Amino acid sequence: MANSTAATSAARAKQAIAKALQQRNNENSVKFFATGMVGLMLIFIISHFCRVLYMRFRSKSSGNRTLKALIGPLGVFSLEGAFVNVDYSTLNGWAKRLGWVAAGNIALVTFLALKNTPLAFLTAYSYERLNVLHRIGGYATVFWSILHAVVYIVAEAKGRDYSSLQEEAQIMGIVAGFSMLIILVTALLLRKLQYEVFYIIHIIMFILILITVGMHRPNPSTKTVYIMVFSAAIWVADRLVRFLKISYFTFGNSATITPLPHGGTRIILRKSPKNARAGSHCFLWIPGVRATETHPFTITSTKPLELVVKAHDGFTRDLHAAALSAPGQVFKASIDGPYSTVPDFSTFNKIVFIAGGSGASYTFGVALELLRKPGQLKCAIEFIWVVKDKEMTTWFGHELTMLYASPLVNLRIHSTQSSSSEKPTSIPSPTPSSPISPTSPKSAISSFQARTIPSRSDSTASSYQTLEKRFEGMVFLPEATLPIKTGRPDVAGIIKGVVDGANGGDRIAVAACGPDEMMRVVRRTAASNMKPDGPALELFCEQFGW
Repeated sequence: MANSTAATSAARAKQAIAKALQQRNNENSVKFFATGMVGLMLIFIISHFCRVLYMRFRSKSSGNRTLKALIGPLGVFSLEGAFVNVDYSTLNGWAKRLGWVAAGNIALVTFLALKNTPLAFLTAYSYERLNVLHRIGGYATVFWSILHAVVYIVAEAKGRDYSSLQEEAQIMGIVAGFSMLIILVTALLLRKLQYEVFYIIHIIMFILILITVGMHRPNPSTKTVYIMVFSAAIWVADRLVRFLKISYFTFGNSATITPLPHGGTRIILRKSPKNARAGSHCFLWIPGVRATETHPFTITSTKPLELVVKAHDGFTRDLHAAALSAPGQVFKASIDGPYSTVPDFSTFNKIVFIAGGSGASYTFGVALELLRKPGQLKCAIEFIWVVKDKEMTTWFGHELTMLYASPLVNLRIHSTQSSSSEKPTSIPSPTPSSPISPTSPKSAISSFQARTIPSRSDSTASSYQTLEKRFEGMVFLPEATLPIKTGRPDVAGIIKGVVDGANGGDRIAVAACGPDEMMRVVRRTAASNMKPDGPALELFCEQFGW
């Protein structure tokens, strides 16, 4: 009897030791994963500052490639956490390890989703550029969670005892699993078609996941609940910062909205952040249109802050309808931002700006801010804008005038709407409040260029300040001199032509914003033209998923 009791005690002690070892290894797997992620971020931060220090020297790398380079290590750390130091004597042990890896990924995915991420100023990568890592991390989280559930169920099936699945803690885990599946399905099916619906579901399911995973492993000694608390804390903190920004810029702020042809809307805000820059973006809140929604739009210009928006559905459709009902009406408004970082394009020798439709909000703003820079500007600019209808060019009448006047800019406008003629087209003034100049636009600009811009090598910043001051309050397009070609441009050919015509020591920037298909062409072409023995080529894409 005594021997039996001693054997039982020894078995229990051995089991307790094995369980403690398993718990320690599981905790260490998450610590290893977290340490690896922090290490990668530190490498990323250091490389960014090194690049800033040497940005005027030859560089062959692209920011997008740097982001892609992080995907591999992210996967390696996840795999190592799932399979290293695992007790494979029981399937339950492996199932628990997979659950820990999924929990660690939840924290990482939450961090990568923050709008006010510290990586924005430490690496110059704002949240929208980190979104690709957020999505990949999200898919990994769902994968590990499903594998965790499958292995656990198989382990229970081997023992033919499913009673544990009826426990409250396990039911919470099942709810969390189905919430992740809902996020996955809506991400694949609704994200592109009905983003607002997807976003609402995404947020609700995310909150539910944090709660149910915490209730799935509620015992503080298991430490899983700490990961959920951390994830919830950083998410709430980010929401609080955004709320405070919106609240601050509500006081004394308003938005004047004006309709533009073919579904465009011009928005001019009375108050904006001092650090707002053309090319960055902000989240706009107009409670008179939709009280519970904010949406991101690219800043076209500052002082005052101006946005140009294309109507699609949801908020933008309602915004355009409000502008049509009473052009020039004023709404109470606020903004959250600005977000994203705009590179210093003046350090490049050649720049290719490519925009489709309302994506020109980004390229026009950045290009004009570049031309206004003090000092001598030596870069050559290719500016391509693709519109559906020629009337859409009136959205940026003033901006087109300024670019057309520049000896540094080769302006190309393409209309995809079929036409029997490709002759230069006369385009009316975009708004009644900006009267057409009585002077012939062509002769006015030609005369201005003859007097103030004798050659391409001279400084142009002061010239453009003079031109803006002279034609302040007037928006016109050069009648019968602005060629608008019918059909889509050969974007790949234009980029390749610029690269082929550059010297080996030149730095070339390609900046694009537009429809998905156009952006895919730009990315593929830029990647194929990055050569070790050619000019340095960098790609900048403005395309965010909120």
